[in-house]
Amino acid sequence: MNRTDRLTAMIIYLQGRSRVTVEDLSERYDISKRTVYRDLRALQEAGVPIGSEAGKGYFIVKGYHLPPVMFDKNEAAALLAGERLMEKWSETKLSQSYTAALDKIRSVLRSREKEYLETLDQHIKTFSFSDERAIKTDYQVFVFLQDAVVNREVIAIKYYSPYKDQFTQRDVEPLGLLIRGNYWYLAGWCRLRTDYRMFRVDRIEHYKKTGGRLADPPEHTLQEFSEQSLREEQDLQEVVVCFDQEMIRYMGDQKYYRGWVSEEAVDGGVQMTFLTSSVEYFARWLMMWGDGITVQQPEQLKKRVRELSEELYRHHRP
Repeated sequence: MNRTDRLTAMIIYLQGRSRVTVEDLSERYDISKRTVYRDLRALQEAGVPIGSEAGKGYFIVKGYHLPPVMFDKNEAAALLAGERLMEKWSETKLSQSYTAALDKIRSVLRSREKEYLETLDQHIKTFSFSDERAIKTDYQVFVFLQDAVVNREVIAIKYYSPYKDQFTQRDVEPLGLLIRGNYWYLAGWCRLRTDYRMFRVDRIEHYKKTGGRLADPPEHTLQEFSEQSLREEQDLQEVVVCFDQEMIRYMGDQKYYRGWVSEEAVDGGVQMTFLTSSVEYFARWLMMWGDGITVQQPEQLKKRVRELSEELYRHHRP
């Protein structure tokens, strides 16, 4: 990015936020702090009303705006790809708001970019499948959760657990919305479990405000949630399994959802290393591969696979 483009991008970035630190700008544009200060001074000298507040960062004085921003074809195409990702939640307010915003962006594109986007639109498709009980995502749930996070309101949800195939009622202190894999999650403090939890948004059946609010300052934070999650990841157990070559073609992307770390070719197959938080769940997943796998380690997993195999044999024997 040349300096002219960077200065324009900085104005847009500052306009979209109440405060921006020098560290934020340095990291975003991969430049030194000294260069950030120089760029900010250049913008001020060019007439852009940039103010600063000690300890909080820089901001653009209220009332200043750039002329309407034009998108190039790559930026518009990236937004189109985002629309396809949103199709998973097509019946929700979140997806419909995104589509409405994209329609406004299309309206300001130049003719050449519009033609490019229309052609690309016909050649990007999404395919979805479900391997579990389907639960329809509520239309307004994203809006409700966003408001609850911003307004620091305690909420009550009816939440479905596929492992127990049951619903539980939870009072939750909402801390943030996260994307993990293909799903949206609510990160929060669960008062029922008295611990941090992630709730998959499409498994929230009912929701409402409780009238309660988070303490100020909050007792539980997204930062603490992140640190706990990191500690839990560090406690993951290493698993090594050898898959027969015939099994590999059926594997697809499944390994990535099971904590895949690395793999290497061995005689007759592929040896894969995973990190898992639950040997029990991992053992049950391995059962689907029958005699096409050999557990190398740990011993606990070997033992559990044998036990499950014996249970399966006793259940199905004549």
